[in-house]
Amino acid sequence: MSATPHSTTPANFAELQALATSIRRGDAQAPHLSSKALQLLDALLAMPETVGLSNISRLGERLEVNPSRLTRLAHALGFSGFRSFQALFREDLAGSSFYSTRAERLLDFGQAPEGAVAKGAQDQALWQQEMANLTAAVEGLDSDAMQRAVRLIVEARHVHVIGLRASFGAAHYLAYYLDFLRDAVRHISPLAGVGVEQAQHLTQGDLVIGVAFRPETRASLDYCRFAVDQGATLLALTNHSGSQLASLTEHVLVAPAEGPFFFNPMTSLFLLVELLLSRVAHELGSAAIGSIRQREALIACHNVE
Repeated sequence: MSATPHSTTPANFAELQALATSIRRGDAQAPHLSSKALQLLDALLAMPETVGLSNISRLGERLEVNPSRLTRLAHALGFSGFRSFQALFREDLAGSSFYSTRAERLLDFGQAPEGAVAKGAQDQALWQQEMANLTAAVEGLDSDAMQRAVRLIVEARHVHVIGLRASFGAAHYLAYYLDFLRDAVRHISPLAGVGVEQAQHLTQGDLVIGVAFRPETRASLDYCRFAVDQGATLLALTNHSGSQLASLTEHVLVAPAEGPFFFNPMTSLFLLVELLLSRVAHELGSAAIGSIRQREALIACHNVE
């Protein structure tokens, strides 16, 4: 790899993508990279969130390369070092064009092909990555952290569950079935006008379960931050340990979400929610059974289903 700075050094993530395309085509004005260096660049572009939120050592471990290779790649692309290269990824994650950038990246990499055969290949790639996410979620699960999360849910005086936008479905699912297992569960819904004032009565002994994937919703973060300020405990369900939500608490459960999908892969998040519900039910034992039967009796009495 050449370590000579050049005039084509990208100023943002979109320009970095364009430069990678230019390098693959062998354009004369593009820097020359070895095949291994280009593979490394493509790997980094394929997981911008991980690159933006990981330190160089952890990223090297993830890619099974020496961190010095990441620094050399940054130099070869004209950056002063890895941090200035990484800054493009972080700026992209903080921007408002998260999904469109992801879509452009997938199309540029040829991961969203057209045609019946290509679509079959795309479906297969998505399925394989989701299976990898599920495997990573289970293999990377901290048993002690999960057990602490279960105890927090079981022992909390009140439980508030909040997750908006893309995370709303998982938050609703978790809150709905937690309400089968124990009382004093509240789903913080935008239909009720989400505002931090709904957390004003939370205090020590209460629990907020925050669900947020990139891009994290400001209203969710504000609610969780205010709840913590009030003395409540926060349990974070997120797709990266370096997320803003995770920075608010020591109680974090991670659902990996990588893959060739235009939006956020959510399969691993729902698996995490199901694991939580299952363990809470086991922890509550006969009390959970009694609560479920009471709910079923109410549903039958009013012919809800």
